[in-house]
Formats: sequence, structure tokens, C-alpha cells
Amino acid sequence: MANKQAKKLYLLTGTDEAQISSAAERLVEELLGPNPDPFVCDIIQEGDTGANHETLRTLVRSIMSPPFMGEHKTVWLKHSSAFASEGDAKANDPLAVALRELSALIQAGLPDYLTLILDGPNCDGRKALYKACSAQGEVRVFARPDLSRPRGHDEMTAILQQAAQLKGVQLPPPVCEYLLDVLGGDSAAIDSELEKIICYIGGTDKEVTLADVQQVCVGRGEEQSWAVAEALGQRDLQKSLAVADSLVSQSKNPDQTARSLIMSAAGFFRQSLRILVFIHENRLATPTALKLYLEALPAEKKSKNRREITGMHPYRVMKLAEQAERYSPHEMIQAIRILRDALWQTVSSSTAAAVALENALLQIIGWQQCRR
Repeated sequence: MANKQAKKLYLLTGTDEAQISSAAERLVEELLGPNPDPFVCDIIQEGDTGANHETLRTLVRSIMSPPFMGEHKTVWLKHSSAFASEGDAKANDPLAVALRELSALIQAGLPDYLTLILDGPNCDGRKALYKACSAQGEVRVFARPDLSRPRGHDEMTAILQQAAQLKGVQLPPPVCEYLLDVLGGDSAAIDSELEKIICYIGGTDKEVTLADVQQVCVGRGEEQSWAVAEALGQRDLQKSLAVADSLVSQSKNPDQTARSLIMSAAGFFRQSLRILVFIHENRLATPTALKLYLEALPAEKKSKNRREITGMHPYRVMKLAEQAERYSPHEMIQAIRILRDALWQTVSSSTAAAVALENALLQIIGWQQCRR
């Protein structure tokens, strides 16, 4: 049964759908236990067609219907996608009208026998439903971390550590940092990555090491970086634009993905510059000579950091060196500046990140190809 001290209304919303859903499920378990009795908990969820006004009509009917057994019941609108369709006060779309009716019902006060839980993304804080829930109950907002901003890293770290704690897993700082790189801001992937780690190490009571995690967790960010580097390394404008468009269009967060690709592209040129400097400092004539040099390095001179040239696989460094030869040092420096300006444009203006990325690629490769 529900705790009599609990609030009667909860709205869980924001921009991070994964966090919202997870928090709602924990809340229901906290209030009703792991397996809620269907006689005291009415779960209302959208069908395959997604948000529609009939689902909200069903919700309203359930709210107004006294409990079948006992003196109290909980109604849960589970993982709704309807909130973004609220519109303005004059919107006459059936879904918008149904949302306004729900807002009015909540604002008027819920029956004493009821606890209402609503969860779903994008409930606008300026509109009636959010305001009604805030006035009559508790609103919990979950924002998707934006890793392009200074606080984004700390926010994602907190989300990851909380999820690990709930599963009974301790993540040492190096493991946490590696997982943040793997996740690339995608909180929806946290649960599956933690489950993979737990299965691999043999339980939550085992120590989690960086080596273990590197064996089973490969990040989307790393895959994206590889795809971008390959296209840029070939100095192929058409392929670079196609790769960028494919990755952005398939993303749940296109703006964040586009910004990540801008940073990956800048990383490619920075790494290429470092390789050229390394070749010059060690008086190596060709990429093949670089590969042989790295293979012959004594173990004590090899870095444990996979981002350092001496810590990377010699063949991978050779391929990067071959790609780097397609650009002059001046062109690389200019490319880094263009990408820096593109990233700044995404946070200081209304320009879409995907547009800024495309323009940067056109400037870096298109302009150079026109000169040739």
C-alpha cells in the first residue's frame, strides 16, 4: 500500500528520457513495492501508435474512478510521449485539448483516494500541465547532460555513479572516466554497460578494474571518432559530409552528436600534427618507418596511455601518418581554428550544430579541393 505520508502527485519530466523512466520505476517500487497489485495500481501506457488523446481519456477515467478494493489507489501514466504536444491555450488538436483537461483536473485537486504519477519527457515548465503539477504535487526534472558545457561532465559523472551505486558497484575514478568517454553523454546506455561489467567480473562483490572495463565496453564516441577520422584522412568531402549526416540523423540528440563530431574532427587534426612532429623529431622518413620504429621500442619506453603515440598500436599510427601526409601543417592548424570557431558558433548563436559542422567540413576540405 502507498505510504500515507507520500505526496499525492508526482510529475517526472525533463530532457533525459532514460533518467525519467528509471526514476519513475524506482518511485513506483518505493511507494508500492516491486510487484504492485493491479487492484491498487492502474498502469496506463501508450500503445504502438504513440501519444494519443484516447490514452489521456483513459487516464482521466481512472483518476475519477474510486478504488476497486481498499481505500486508496495509484494511477501511473507510464513513460508518456504526449507532454510535448500540449501547445498553447488555444490549440484545438485532440491531444492538446486532452492535456488541458488533465491540467484542469489536477489544478482543481485530486481525489483523496488517489496517488497520481506522470512520467515522460518535455513537459514545458511554462504551460498548464507543469504548473498544475507543481502547484498540487512534486515535479522532478531530469536534464540530459550536455558534455559541450563545463558542467556536463560533472552531471554525467553523478548520473553514472548513482546508477552504479544502485546496482551495488563501485567505480574507481579511472573506470568512471573511461566509461564517460564510452557513453559520450548517452545516459540511456548506462544500465546496459554496467550490466556487461557485472557479468564480466562475476558479480557486484568483485573489484572493477580499468582493464576489465576496456575488455567489454567500446564507446560510440570512439566509433564516431574513427568514422570521422577515416573520412577526413582520405580528404574526401563527399564521404565526410555523408558520414556526418548519417551519424547526426541517426542520433537521439543530433545537436550533441554534431558538436561531438566537431570535437572529433579537431582531435584528428591535433593528433595528425603530433604525429608529424614525432616523425620529424625522430628523423623518420615514411609512415612505414614510423611503424617499424614503434615496434622496436623497448617496453619501458612505451606509454600505457592509449592516446599517446607510443601507446597506440604501431599499425594504427602508420595509417594515421599516411592520412596526415594529405595535409600540410599550415592546413592542419587552419582546420583546427575553423573547427574551434564552429564549436563556439554552436553555443553562442542560433546556428544548428549540424550546419556548423557541415560548413566547417566545406571550409576545410571543399576549399582545399577547389585550390587543387
